[in-house]
Amino acid sequence: MLLLLACLIVLVSALVQTTIGFGLALIAVPLLVLIDPQMVPAPLIIVSLLQLSISAWKHRSEIHWKPLWIALITRIPGTALAVWLMGRYGIDGIKIFIATSVLLAVAISLFKFEAEPNQRNHAIAGFFSALSGTTTAIGGPPMALLYQNQPADYVRANLSAYFTIGSMISLAGVAMGGFITAQSWVYVAWFVPATLLGTVLGLRLRHRVNAQLIRPAILVLCSASALIVIGQTLVS
Repeated sequence: MLLLLACLIVLVSALVQTTIGFGLALIAVPLLVLIDPQMVPAPLIIVSLLQLSISAWKHRSEIHWKPLWIALITRIPGTALAVWLMGRYGIDGIKIFIATSVLLAVAISLFKFEAEPNQRNHAIAGFFSALSGTTTAIGGPPMALLYQNQPADYVRANLSAYFTIGSMISLAGVAMGGFITAQSWVYVAWFVPATLLGTVLGLRLRHRVNAQLIRPAILVLCSASALIVIGQTLVS
């Protein structure tokens, strides 16, 4: 029953991500970690590659590779640090990091801090995106800051392209750190159909859904989930 619930969470998360451009990790991670911490980050990173690849291909004409490469280069040391943190602090440390990352993402969405998308900020965002994305599968907030004032298709295209390659780097780091287990692949097998179905539905519904109504609901859900994770960890 819990595994089916996890699949439903992944399906809805992929649908929302495809429809409005963000939300897969923000929704899925804090909820999945309550079911089983082993569901993140490796399984979710793997299945998110499906959604990201499809979205990047769909909006490929809007991708601007030059600034993205700077962020991808700084993602490498960020990934290395993330793997070290995972080995150092274990599951409870990761859960706290997940929760605080989600709350930070909510704050960013609420207050809309503005950062110019220059080369320096791409380098900084790439590093911290890797740090967060590798440990928690939530790597969106740092990069999203750079693109918050850009056209919707530009944002979808470039974030999808960045995270497709970036997730591969994170996945390599997680694998080298020994954090991909047999159980990880069991979860991947369950999550792949849910991810594909959510992505297909999202592509069909994205022009019919009012994103202004969905975003507040996502932020409330993310905040509640993050607070639950923090409370659960502190109690245990």
